[in-house]
Amino acid sequence: EGSSTIGGKKDAPLRKSDRRRLRDRVLDVLFIGEKKRECENINAENADNGDTDAEWITRAEKLIDDAIIAPKGGDVLSRKLKLVGGENATLFLRTASSSGPVVVDSSSSVDNNATTNANHTTLSYDDVLKSYPTTWPYRQSTQPILLEYEDSADRKLVHLIPLLPLLAVLPPPTSSPPLGKSDDDSGSNNSNNNTDNKRKYRIPNIVIHAEVSKYTCRGADLMKSGIRSFPSPWKLRHSKGFVTVSVIGNPQPCAIGMVEQGLFREYCYSKNGNRGGSSGNSSSRNAVDLVGPGKKGVGVTIVNCYGDDLWKCGISSKVTAASFGNGSAVLEKGAVGNPLGGGVYDDGNFGNVGFVDGARVHPILNFNGESEDEDESGSDEDGEDIDKNDVGEGNEEATADNMAQLNLSDPNREAQSDQNDVAKEDEDSEPDHDDILTNAFYASLLYLLSSKTSLPMPVSTYYAKHLLAAVPTTGPRLDMKQTSYKKIGPFLKEMQSDGVIKLGASKDGKDRFAFLVEIVKNNPDLIRFKREWKKEIAASGGDASTAGVATVTQKTKLAVVDLFIVPRHISDGLELDRDAVMAANAKTDERKGTGFLTKTECRALIETYIEKENLVDPKGKGRVLVNGPICDALYRVSKKNKQPDQKTAEYPTSVKRKELIEKWIGRMDKGHALVQMPGSKILNLGRGGPKPVDIEVEFRQGNRRKFLTRLRGMEEYGVEGEALCRDVAHRFACSGSVETDPVGRPALRKGRVELVFQGHLSEELAALLTGDEASTGHGGAKGSGYSLPKSVINVVLRKGVPDEKNAK
Repeated sequence: EGSSTIGGKKDAPLRKSDRRRLRDRVLDVLFIGEKKRECENINAENADNGDTDAEWITRAEKLIDDAIIAPKGGDVLSRKLKLVGGENATLFLRTASSSGPVVVDSSSSVDNNATTNANHTTLSYDDVLKSYPTTWPYRQSTQPILLEYEDSADRKLVHLIPLLPLLAVLPPPTSSPPLGKSDDDSGSNNSNNNTDNKRKYRIPNIVIHAEVSKYTCRGADLMKSGIRSFPSPWKLRHSKGFVTVSVIGNPQPCAIGMVEQGLFREYCYSKNGNRGGSSGNSSSRNAVDLVGPGKKGVGVTIVNCYGDDLWKCGISSKVTAASFGNGSAVLEKGAVGNPLGGGVYDDGNFGNVGFVDGARVHPILNFNGESEDEDESGSDEDGEDIDKNDVGEGNEEATADNMAQLNLSDPNREAQSDQNDVAKEDEDSEPDHDDILTNAFYASLLYLLSSKTSLPMPVSTYYAKHLLAAVPTTGPRLDMKQTSYKKIGPFLKEMQSDGVIKLGASKDGKDRFAFLVEIVKNNPDLIRFKREWKKEIAASGGDASTAGVATVTQKTKLAVVDLFIVPRHISDGLELDRDAVMAANAKTDERKGTGFLTKTECRALIETYIEKENLVDPKGKGRVLVNGPICDALYRVSKKNKQPDQKTAEYPTSVKRKELIEKWIGRMDKGHALVQMPGSKILNLGRGGPKPVDIEVEFRQGNRRKFLTRLRGMEEYGVEGEALCRDVAHRFACSGSVETDPVGRPALRKGRVELVFQGHLSEELAALLTGDEASTGHGGAKGSGYSLPKSVINVVLRKGVPDEKNAK
């Protein structure tokens, strides 16, 4: 919503003071190193000596000044937005600039008003950098340039990111090294030198194949399997997880987003506060272990991409539909060309001929005379050139195959290393005991809540038995003296002031923080930690030990879900869709093609048939006509089931829809699924009902005052008989035995046993097996590790045996 024109009702122009502050924020977001005013003299001197970095950085900062300060015409507008998750956001738009001349280097060999032709145009690295404009090049359209929005997890945290129209007018960032290589291998050692005062991009770039771009242009997040290069942990930490995305062979960013939080934490921060170094540090995870082919899950959450609504709102009305599809736009007087992309900025594709109709991105560049072996050996040859040409359908695939990585870094850039940088890396690798303490604190609170431990609890007991126990054993232990709090008391006082816990005084009142009285379940920090912990567990394949946080026991439960199977004669008689009958489109892989349908899927079959055959009764509201196939399937009695004296039945011609659906469900064959919760993981599918776990109580032989309790069927749910017998005997202080062939009892299946316990334990066993400790008063059922569904427990009291309450 909102207007994109000057004077629009919902767009507010920024004051000059606000523009200056915004300009400074943008420079901090985009670049790292000395600011422009602090290094103008250095840049001028370096430029005279042929330092390309100093020159293009100065030009880039001039363009940002013109884009935001807008001294030569145009305006910067702000628009308030509400994101899908409810977060507040502000969109900053730059109106079209005046039609004055665009400031470019007169020595440049690139014609900014010309598109690429069929012949190869060879450009040096210096030519590309000198050809970028220093004034705002969009002459026909208002473009969104910045987005400021609240973090979904922490509303107090605000992100400011550049959008694609702004990134398109800046020289492309250096690509990250290919997976499996460090920055040192790729010949850009100085990219990680945090003591180098040179100005450089803060937001790193990753590359993807051109085929992947069609999915990101549709609005999909970038999956881990589609990533082909990844920055060092040092770069990601300095960008706070933000990355730009470009296609191999087309270095202009086509998307910007944030690395998924679980991946960011696992890659940049190893367990227990250890931080990965910039390169070659054994404490950090290798990128090839986390992203690349075969890896599952989201890698980058896309914020702005080519083809989204922000791209659409920036398309000029003067760009006709005829310009899309052929890679070029109609050039008008004053149009500014993209020196790398080969188009004009106002063509609706950011001046890049590889950007096609907002649908995908094609490669447009490759290297001349340089092989992968030369790249890997780190050769430093002079005169490296870039080929620029239109990529048509014929050579697109070949170009993509030949490009393993696109790297526009200057080949003459010398590798630098500094002892201070090494010292900084060693300092970063030290465990952060404050982080260890905080993670263990929140993990211990989650454990206390899940185990329903009674409060209040002495602080000394909580620290010794719960907080220290929540520190992972695979790493450095917590040392309170190494934290900024020194003792546990000041830390807990701070947590109380943050509203996470409540502390209580001792009986004599001398110690006001002697007891842990309450855990505030709805505290935002606790909720956010639990959410991040779950995401990291899922990202690590369900293994809590590799999630990078303290593990908290999450109890699982088993549930039985009723399923339905369409009989063959009914599906053939109604000529139902075979794929739908066989559950070919089921949400879970375990049910696909099995024929086990949920009640919703089963109901959808008859609803589809009613619509297909036009059986809605026009004379009766909510009624359905009964045709021959439905009558045969649901109402006609087969000869086998027909009673000898049964008269010829009269079949209905119209019934209520609800009655018909109930009849339909009743005619289905029954099935069931054993599901593990949470996660809805199907463990077993079977026809009929679930196998029962029988608990049978009888009198002991010759004594009607003592009882025996027999248990069988637990193996169907993964419970081993002998282990359960020992556990029950220990918990309830009773004798127990394991019988493989009980005399006078129904035979057991092979590998199954029957457990016999002394006493009337029907209530205790049911509570223990289901994990419902509240259903019995016996303390032995607490802390149960079993989670059988209540519906499968079948308690049988033999003749004369009272229930447990009366037996006592």
